[in-house]
Amino acid sequence: MGLKDWLAGSVSGPQGYGSVMGRQAREGGSALANAMFLSHGSRPGQGPATIFDTLAEMEAAGFKPRYEELSRLDITSLTKDEQRVFKSLTTAMISYAFIVNSNGALQNMRQDNTSRFRNGLGPSLLQSTVDCGLFGDVEAARAALLSYIRLFASSSISTILNKAKPASGDLLEHFIIKSIEASEAKAQYGIVRTGIIGFDIVAVPLVVEFMKSIIAATQHYGW
Repeated sequence: MGLKDWLAGSVSGPQGYGSVMGRQAREGGSALANAMFLSHGSRPGQGPATIFDTLAEMEAAGFKPRYEELSRLDITSLTKDEQRVFKSLTTAMISYAFIVNSNGALQNMRQDNTSRFRNGLGPSLLQSTVDCGLFGDVEAARAALLSYIRLFASSSISTILNKAKPASGDLLEHFIIKSIEASEAKAQYGIVRTGIIGFDIVAVPLVVEFMKSIIAATQHYGW
């Protein structure tokens, strides 16, 4: 258990711990969106986003990679269309990180402590999206993230993450496709799962670490 987890649990209980995890969820969701955007390619035309196993597969399908390696993302270099895609993808991945944490608490904590955890998690995550400049205010952030949370609640998807093949038959895949569709992109997008620009190097550790942290804190404090 990390120092932040220990402090949150010892000082403020599940709600304080949820506040810590809310900020971390926003940061983790943003990191995942960055990795996915850096892994993308595009081609002229319309159609749903496609997730490819490798860069070679994406190129063979006619998609031109935007980047050649994982690197620091320069937002100012993006076109207006790319900016819309990036913001939509970031919103979806932060929502995904919220669901991962919320679901982790539901699976491991008692019901009363799950509610306390969520009462800390949600407001902290929303405020963090405002603090980082993604949204202008908390209400705008709430409306945007709720659209994905409701999408999950109304779907029949039970797998949050396919660890063997991320974004394949799981919630992550659903959110990627829906976010790019919601951006109204002027081109068709492809995303690379593995390899030098693949997003799996971020997706799997992110979910695993969130779950480990929640399980460790729950067991340590008897939540």
